[in-house]
Amino acid sequence: MNPSGRARTGGGAGAARVAVRLCFEASPRLLVLVLLLSTAMSALPAGLLLIVREIVEAFTQRQDGRATAWILVLGGLTALRVALGALLSVRREELTELVGITSEQRLLRVTGSAPLERFDDPEWYDAVARAHDGVTWRPAAIAGILIEFGGQVVSLAGMVGVLAVLDVRLIGLALLAGVPLLVQRRLEARAVYLARRGTTELERRRDYLAELLVRYDLAKDVRSYGLAAPFTRMHDDVSRRALRAVIAASRHSVSRGLVAGVLSAVCLVVAYFLAAGQASSGALTAAELFLVFTAFSTLVNSTVDLFTIVVDIEEHAAYLTDFVALAYGPEPPAPVPAPAPENAAPGGPVAPFSGAPPRVEFRGVGYAYAGGPPVLREASFTLLPGEFAVLVGRNGAGKSTLVKLLLGLLGPATGRILVDGADLARLDPARVRELIGVLYQEYGRYEFTVAESVRLGRADRPLDRDRLGFALRAGGLDRVVAQLPLGADNPVGRMFPGARDLSGGQWQRLALARVLYRDAPVWVLDEPTAALDVQAETALIQRLRAERGRRTVLLITHRLETAQAADRVLVLDDGVLVEHGSHDELLARGGSYARLYAEYAAART
Repeated sequence: MNPSGRARTGGGAGAARVAVRLCFEASPRLLVLVLLLSTAMSALPAGLLLIVREIVEAFTQRQDGRATAWILVLGGLTALRVALGALLSVRREELTELVGITSEQRLLRVTGSAPLERFDDPEWYDAVARAHDGVTWRPAAIAGILIEFGGQVVSLAGMVGVLAVLDVRLIGLALLAGVPLLVQRRLEARAVYLARRGTTELERRRDYLAELLVRYDLAKDVRSYGLAAPFTRMHDDVSRRALRAVIAASRHSVSRGLVAGVLSAVCLVVAYFLAAGQASSGALTAAELFLVFTAFSTLVNSTVDLFTIVVDIEEHAAYLTDFVALAYGPEPPAPVPAPAPENAAPGGPVAPFSGAPPRVEFRGVGYAYAGGPPVLREASFTLLPGEFAVLVGRNGAGKSTLVKLLLGLLGPATGRILVDGADLARLDPARVRELIGVLYQEYGRYEFTVAESVRLGRADRPLDRDRLGFALRAGGLDRVVAQLPLGADNPVGRMFPGARDLSGGQWQRLALARVLYRDAPVWVLDEPTAALDVQAETALIQRLRAERGRRTVLLITHRLETAQAADRVLVLDDGVLVEHGSHDELLARGGSYARLYAEYAAART
């Protein structure tokens, strides 16, 4: 990745455009209000200085009435400035929060729909970590800086106008005084950014180590093996290594700051001597000399602030490189689809069937993860509509990869997958997934209410209480839910108040209930009985047998008793489907399945 981010984000200008876009997405009305308030606040200082000059001159000329009138005006404007400042602070905070929510939502949508292959790429994890770091406040910070920039321009213009009337030479000195500070700040910000970018992996490791100590699923391991102290030491070591890298990048900041301060001070001293000379010659009154000193100091500060704003935008833009690339960059190129079968419709994505279970056919399908050997090689088989099939094989045979290919989460490197004769690569992915209810071996444990967790099977639709009741009964959870204080509306897990934790088997039944609630014509179940007792497993197999004809069921398992209940057993070995048939047929054949079953039976005795 380009460390500067300019090639991908357009530098500060690109980040500024993104920030403004996010502000409009968050609340255009609020953005306009904040801009108006900021402009009004920035225009007041120059006016207040001129009023102070009038007050000083009125007192000097013993015009007490005039002085009193200007003091009252000054008090009124001061009160107005305080009130406007308070209102601006509240509205800016609201806009900041809304922009933070909007930007994080955009990032979550992008990462939540990223292709599955991205999760095998460590560089993608680094990019997401950098994008998420500060996503809730950096875009809003840029928007706030842009608003401040407009205010500083107004304020600077006012001070330039004041000094132009008194001594135009002071304007150049004030602008020149800010240049060394700009250079110093820019060099420091750049060095720190590059250092932090280089420590992304260390920071991810630090966060991971901290997470290990608070995860419930690892708590027993951590305590049984005394891992808290080693993990803490590892966390300390990684944190200090990252800190040393950042400190090393800032080692020249003090010397650069000293040089910048001296150069700026020289400009200030020269300006004050010029003003003092003007006053000595009678060209400036005492009030005007006061005004020069104050206006010059304010102009220097405004100039420095203006330059700092530019540096701040560039700094935030650098940190937002990955966010902009992920959230607003071009979509990754789609995989090249395999040649369409003869009966497939021409053109774009094809909508699959609706109604009866489909015929699913794998033709010579192969797949390999990035940098690894082939996981599937020439896998060919057919799932007949309405059959109950079991897929078996040794660990690493490619069973879980086959499921991901069937759902279109991965695309085959070779071969084709056909659904009712249409190539899966040409079908609408969302519609394909509508056809399938899937239970993965690593199923999700969502700490919502029971009803909310089951409804995730059809999260795009309102909760159907009748379907919920069926899913809980068919999944064997109805008695468990009946004992919860709020029934199906009771939260489960450990993270939130009022929640009740579930056993391993109950969590798996809850995941199974999501599949039942989905009521799809194809069920794909990866080790669905791993955490179930014998009674629950028997009930599940009976349920699957009862679905014959109504839907296609593909069950992946190591427990070969289940295979006896299936219409057909598919045997996967080293990425190749080596044989298929009924349990009895495969045993009689004496091939791979027979050997696998003999090993299984021997291990069970």
